[in-house]
Amino acid sequence: MSQTPAQRRTVLIVAGEFPPLKTIGRIRTVKFAEHLRSLGWDTVVLTVAANGDEPNYDAALESEVPDGIEVVRVPLVTFDERITRFAKRLLGRGDEKAASSRASSASGAGSAAASRGGAQPAGFFERLQLAVKRWIRLGLDIPDSYLPWALKAVPAAREVCARRKIDVIFTTLPPFSAAYVGYALRGETGIPWVADYRDLWYGDVLREWLPKWRQKLELLIEKRLLTRADVIVTVSEQKTDYMRRMHPQLKARWETLTNGYDAEIYATRGRSRPFDSQAIEFVYTGRLFKNRRGYAFAEAFGRLKQRRPELVAPVKVRILGGVAPEIAARYGEILARYQIGEHFDFPGDVSYQQAMDAQVNCDWLLLIVDTGETSDGVIPGKLFEYVASQRPMFALCNPGATQQIIERARLGVVVGAEDTDACERALEKALDKPVPQRLDRDEDYLAQFDRKNISRRLAELLEQTAAARQRT
Repeated sequence: MSQTPAQRRTVLIVAGEFPPLKTIGRIRTVKFAEHLRSLGWDTVVLTVAANGDEPNYDAALESEVPDGIEVVRVPLVTFDERITRFAKRLLGRGDEKAASSRASSASGAGSAAASRGGAQPAGFFERLQLAVKRWIRLGLDIPDSYLPWALKAVPAAREVCARRKIDVIFTTLPPFSAAYVGYALRGETGIPWVADYRDLWYGDVLREWLPKWRQKLELLIEKRLLTRADVIVTVSEQKTDYMRRMHPQLKARWETLTNGYDAEIYATRGRSRPFDSQAIEFVYTGRLFKNRRGYAFAEAFGRLKQRRPELVAPVKVRILGGVAPEIAARYGEILARYQIGEHFDFPGDVSYQQAMDAQVNCDWLLLIVDTGETSDGVIPGKLFEYVASQRPMFALCNPGATQQIIERARLGVVVGAEDTDACERALEKALDKPVPQRLDRDEDYLAQFDRKNISRRLAELLEQTAAARQRT
């Protein structure tokens, strides 16, 4: 039975990751907004105004935005951009083209300087800009580069609350700066605030690069902001338990809402590559950076080629996504040492549609999960994309939530993220068998990760949160 407009409620979702930005985090927000509508909730999304220059920009993703939801966009101008603009004015003195050229050469990691033969003036400006960027990243971008956006988003959110009856504020993190919006509005308006953690803030495996002083500072900031949160949500029980240990003083309600999959996204995307193809294709779609590397797979592949070259001869490994320079260098060394470069393809970033086509048409989906102290609670959104594509997974991950899901649902092979020996054995075993054409999955178990079911749980949580405010 549909609800009348008077019965419907409205949630303000503050999300730094949203179409047309091609980040895996956008999917959670898009699908929640879509499914909540049929569950009695209207949605206003406060997000970034993309300008098309972002490295993860994909104009085609605008079609993902559900009809009928209001989207309020706030420009993203980082401290880095502001200081770069100031430097251009200061150093260019009217010569904007020269200043822009220096900035471009610095962003190219010194390639322009090398082509000029290492000219001293250019090298100086490049080193200066890189030093400034490091200083900004460490000393100003706290907790992240979205802080200026969040400060501008507060008055924009305030305006939304003034003209719309907002029942709950929902901030999805990262970017962690979005928490400032929830904190400010909760204090000003009394509207209950749900803080949704897709990743951990303090203690996340991808933030281990931060120096100790910065980690301690961010923990203090996080503790302060969460004092106003009514509900704190994470995407795994392990992360919820970790957060509760880090914040025992909080009186907020704790909940776990995993990411999920949407079978209908892939329903009309048929396989065009035959299973009897001479090649065996492993595909990874996503970035490799920081603690997400996958070296064990390349090492295992190289060892296997030395022992059984005929077994790996038909294998092609495609890494579709950006690769951090230091990780690319390590891969280059491994591929050269084992002479397996012909088997690996790094085409770089691709569109979301191309990534989905690659997932459906591959033989094995390569899943590379972050390593680190809290990796047991990591359940990457990529896992559920892979679930929807219905191809078997070859997963590199440490013991924890992701391993449990893959093994429980019979989704494929799991080895330790950095266990080269185990990876070699598992890869040999997989290649000794015919490529699986379909999976004998535990569909009853997987049903809990259907995004419609997760959205239903979220709608109940939002209703209970809004009702609790009315009772106080």
